[in-house]
Amino acid sequence: MTQDGPPTRHHLRPVTDEPPYDPAYDDTRRPPQDNAAEQAVLGALLLRPALAPELATELDGADFYRPQHETIWNAIHALADQLHGEDLAVDAVLLANHLQHTGDLDRVGGPTYLHDLVANTPLADNAHHYARIVRDRARARALVELGTRLAATGYKADPDTLDLALGDAVELVEQTALRFGPRTTTTGAGLKDLSWLLGGQPPVIPPPVYVRRDDGTALFYKGKVNGVFGDPEGGKTWLAQLAIVEALNAGQRAAMIDVDHNGPDHTAARLILLGARMEHLADADRFRYYEPEDGEELTAAVHELATWAPDVLVIDSLGEIFPMLGVNTNDTDEMTSAMRLVCSKPAHAGACVITVDHLPKSADARSTGYAIGSIAKKRMIRGAYLRVEARTKPMPGGIGKISLRIEKDTSGELRRSSHGGYAGTLVLDSTQAQVTTWTISRAEAPRNPDGSFRPTTWMEKVATYIADNPECSGRDIEAAIPGTAKTIRAALIQLITEGHVTRIKGPNRSWLHTLAIPYREAEDDLAQQSI
Repeated sequence: MTQDGPPTRHHLRPVTDEPPYDPAYDDTRRPPQDNAAEQAVLGALLLRPALAPELATELDGADFYRPQHETIWNAIHALADQLHGEDLAVDAVLLANHLQHTGDLDRVGGPTYLHDLVANTPLADNAHHYARIVRDRARARALVELGTRLAATGYKADPDTLDLALGDAVELVEQTALRFGPRTTTTGAGLKDLSWLLGGQPPVIPPPVYVRRDDGTALFYKGKVNGVFGDPEGGKTWLAQLAIVEALNAGQRAAMIDVDHNGPDHTAARLILLGARMEHLADADRFRYYEPEDGEELTAAVHELATWAPDVLVIDSLGEIFPMLGVNTNDTDEMTSAMRLVCSKPAHAGACVITVDHLPKSADARSTGYAIGSIAKKRMIRGAYLRVEARTKPMPGGIGKISLRIEKDTSGELRRSSHGGYAGTLVLDSTQAQVTTWTISRAEAPRNPDGSFRPTTWMEKVATYIADNPECSGRDIEAAIPGTAKTIRAALIQLITEGHVTRIKGPNRSWLHTLAIPYREAEDDLAQQSI
């Protein structure tokens, strides 16, 4: 296998989506890459979809030299997340349909190229070996790029900016080391001693320890990067801050990096409402609040926290952190480096890191199971990743009811104790002026009088969509609302049966739907019985 293309016995369609090419380079000076290995990795994933989670620990999309291969890699993982709940596996046909939907199919070479990848993969069993080749080439390219950028930084520096230039150089080296250091493909750096296994004690996966449900099970893992995401005013920050209160009340240390600029007054008042004590919040050795104004202050805060090592760290929110660091959110490489800098460092020091993030607005993006921006954010979550959906928004004098869904659980302990993806319902009771009490319970799912499942959350989403889009077809509804087609159809049928939605025949044997009676989950007696 060489760097210049696949072996001659393979006849893959020529790649048309080449990376930017510097004409000053000749063929012997092209950046390190191995096209055959990249194609074999993708072909192996299509032949054996179960390899996707394993290979994701070895590769990122940015590790591929050719942009079309990065696009295919990212699409495979995004599609795998979508199909997980339907017990389906990614194949070339489903992937082609997904790429057609995202507008990328022609750019990556069309369905024929996807089938060529499968047909010309030498041996799917060697996928990890192919991935190591791709990873090593990416590491070599990173060194080439690092040297080029360091040289450019030196040429641009003058006596007045030399200190700044040296700081930039150190940061470039650190970012490169952070990205490629933890997943080295050699046996030297990072080698761990596992000889203790011979002592007869099997390895134990620690369970989550912060923010406990009424059954005693917690939601967030210590020493891991966890995350919560959802719509505005949906209870994301409330949920994350519960971990701070628990840690402080247990005699531990906690911190918050607030780049959403909620302000120290607002933050302290919220924490006190949730049960934190004022003397703990005022003690800088127990609680630290950071409100950085730029990337330099943010980086300094992270380094300080990595040394101080709090038990809990809340970062609110990721959406503001990346612009502060000058990160291109469409660049997986930059996103991964930023996540490692801001989130992984405190987690490696032992903190339960909880990131707060926002859901995208588009229906297609909302169905992917991760927050706004690159999938690299979800991939860097090594603890619990929870999606919050407010059935009733929290407010002063009211009771908020927030559903918690498990989008990712690397260790699997939370999902095991939850018997699936429903982590529970957070109830925030703010009817008292000086305190907000809270509980998290795993109530039974809403049921109809005959005992069948009642999809109340999707019923409200379907009703809302029909209200905004009268005379829409069933296909329109399924395409616009995230969730499985089976669940969305069940919600629509329920609304029709109960008279909330009327329908008339449309063209081509379709049905056109109109909302007759509004439906709200919060007003559904059958839904409230389940909380």
